[in-house]
Amino acid sequence: MIKLTKKIDVSWHKINKKMRSSTLPINKLFFLLIVLLFVFTNCGNSKLDYSIETNINPNNIAPLTALLNIKSDIPCKAKIKVLGEIPVEQSFEESGSNLFIPVLGLYPNSINQVEVTLYYEGGETIDIIEIQTSKLPDFFPEIAINTLEKDKMEPGMHALDTHFANFGKFRSYPIIFDDNGDIRWYLDLSFHKAMIGPFQKIKNGNVLVAGRNTIYEFDMMGKQLDMTNIDSNYGIHHDVLELPNEDLLICVGKRDAYIEIDGKQVLSDNDFIIHFDRKQSKIIKEWDLAKHLDVDRDGDQLNFFRDGDWLHMNSLDFNEKDSTIIVSGRNQGLIKLSWNDKLKWIMAPKQNWGKSGRKGNGYETKPYLLTAINKNGEQYNKEVQNGLKSTDDFDFPWGPHAPYLLPNGNLIVFDNGPFRNYNNETQYSRAVEYQVDEKNKTFKQVWEYGKDRGFNLFSPIVSDVDLLPYTKNILVTSGFISPRNVHRAKIVEVSPENNKEVFEATIFFKNTNRDFNKPGWGQADVLYRAERMELKY
Repeated sequence: MIKLTKKIDVSWHKINKKMRSSTLPINKLFFLLIVLLFVFTNCGNSKLDYSIETNINPNNIAPLTALLNIKSDIPCKAKIKVLGEIPVEQSFEESGSNLFIPVLGLYPNSINQVEVTLYYEGGETIDIIEIQTSKLPDFFPEIAINTLEKDKMEPGMHALDTHFANFGKFRSYPIIFDDNGDIRWYLDLSFHKAMIGPFQKIKNGNVLVAGRNTIYEFDMMGKQLDMTNIDSNYGIHHDVLELPNEDLLICVGKRDAYIEIDGKQVLSDNDFIIHFDRKQSKIIKEWDLAKHLDVDRDGDQLNFFRDGDWLHMNSLDFNEKDSTIIVSGRNQGLIKLSWNDKLKWIMAPKQNWGKSGRKGNGYETKPYLLTAINKNGEQYNKEVQNGLKSTDDFDFPWGPHAPYLLPNGNLIVFDNGPFRNYNNETQYSRAVEYQVDEKNKTFKQVWEYGKDRGFNLFSPIVSDVDLLPYTKNILVTSGFISPRNVHRAKIVEVSPENNKEVFEATIFFKNTNRDFNKPGWGQADVLYRAERMELKY
């Protein structure tokens, strides 16, 4: 706890004693009156009695934050600036005599200097306080900045949805770092005792994360604002998407949901979507992906983790224009569904698609498959359509993640690339943009980034791609790169006009002892997603 006090004191009894003396000469009396007037005038404009108390990490899960309690004898407003090579500054409009001012962006393991400016009627005052922070956890990654062209980059800092290996489980710690690679904020979510995410800022400026049956909302100071439990018949996984009305679309598995594979009943997972009303804490609607897709398609060739993992839904996007949902299924491809639960199209290799349904007794899925065309509108040959071969200007998304609808109606997605062309011979990941013609059931590739980087950007799991709203650059996150046991991830901001990198950072993870023969997949650190984010309360 730090407490600072500033006071201005005027000894009025001394002044009054001098004024009572009748023996003072006229010129001295006149001079005294001038001095007295000066004192009255300036005290009225500059006097401020105040104190500042500092509470470091007030909510116990955000160690690089502090809360200032500013008490003053007259109302004032505050502005704070964390000093350093990359300052973090924020002004607050609230005026009062008892202010609570959040501080974000402290440097770890440092005596931070924080400039506090107080504005009040008649003037302002500036003070500098010191705040000592603790060191980062030992298992946190090292961050290297490889490329930095500040004038061409999207504003903000770099937010990581990071999860650290813990003997088959995960400890979840979202991180924000600056352009120097210094970590300036993180949230310790290890209290949940399991992986929790995805980490994201929602419309009100707060942070949303979800566990298996629990949805949390925190402010940037780590204060828990809401905790909601969903129906235990469902289990949240991979993605939670905020809708325009602040309701949520959630990827879930459903207890006791079975599919039939080769005549056997198999417990399935990761194949339902729910619409969750946050205000009522109520599930409004569900979509069953098995209703629309072939659950018994190419299991051996598509790298299923287990028999029931036929889809492995990992992310969603919502199209507000036509109220449709874009679904990414790692083991199948991309799917578009209407709000009233109708299949619109499937973007995937055409090989071996049959009937939909949990028992394979639904409708034929082949008519919903998009046909790949080149830039001249010509269809590729059968081998390309079936995913057996790629071309220089086209490839399907393999093991995809993070579909994102662009303002022009096109779709970008992270094409992870595992088992590309049904083998592991060509390993690369990329961000790719497709244009879909729904009327003619065709699509074409219009842009890509990352293919020529090969294994250097190859991430067979997780990862992300986003359009950055200010610069219109593309943020590419490759979250699990492991050549030669150097376990790392990369964040790349690229200009789509020339495919030039304007920012690149490498995140070097410390846990490289991966043993996938052990139960659970929390045997290695992982970056699930990344965003560009303003560090602001």
